Amino acid sequence: MTLEIAVQGTSGARIALEEGADRIELCVALGETGGLTPSFGLIQMCAHVGVPQGVQALIRPRGGSFVFDADEKDVQLADVRSSILAGASGVVVGGLNADNTIDEPFARALITAARDEAQRCNRKVQVTFHRAFDMVPDQFAALDQLIDMGFTRVLTSGGAPTVPEGLGRLHDLVEHAAGRIEILAGGGLRPEGFQDAFNAGITELHLSAKRLMPSDGGPGGGGRQGFVERTDRELVRRAVEAARR
Repeated sequence: MTLEIAVQGTSGARIALEEGADRIELCVALGETGGLTPSFGLIQMCAHVGVPQGVQALIRPRGGSFVFDADEKDVQLADVRSSILAGASGVVVGGLNADNTIDEPFARALITAARDEAQRCNRKVQVTFHRAFDMVPDQFAALDQLIDMGFTRVLTSGGAPTVPEGLGRLHDLVEHAAGRIEILAGGGLRPEGFQDAFNAGITELHLSAKRLMPSDGGPGGGGRQGFVERTDRELVRRAVEAARR
């Protein structure tokens, strides 16, 4: 079973490495927005940590809807290229049309940008479609689209609020994928739910192993009522142990 930990800083990447996680997804503002694009420097520093399967950089310019205008799409295409240049082994991307179907021209542009930059850097790249997938009305047709475009994996809770609630659909998606694309289960997942996920046929798990730490930034510091999110070492350790079982 492959375990991916969502982290928001270099210290989180080190915890993931030291506790035995396989891969990290790197983002910022996870709790407040669901995750936004990390900086070039942050990607570079986390890539140097040496997590076995590397850094998957989330590409998302803002919170809210996954329907993006032309300027937002251009920013994401540039961020895809700069993330790979910074050392990311993959990017986590996506976009939807107004009816919540996959924005296929944009998705194709994203995967082309990733592959072109990886070729320039003489590296291979993985491309994950993020949880915009959970808003798509026909997930099986959408999965076929992503397979046709050459996506490596899709991060999903099966369209449910959490993975435990979406296990039935996740099982069906794994069956439909038939090894043509990886199904990475993520959303509200805890170590105690890993066995049920495995029983549903899932072999890739995504965990946001974070906790809130007091950090008062004052009137201009933002944050969530004087707290910041940090990777929880004990939770990562328990997750790795559960995954290995």
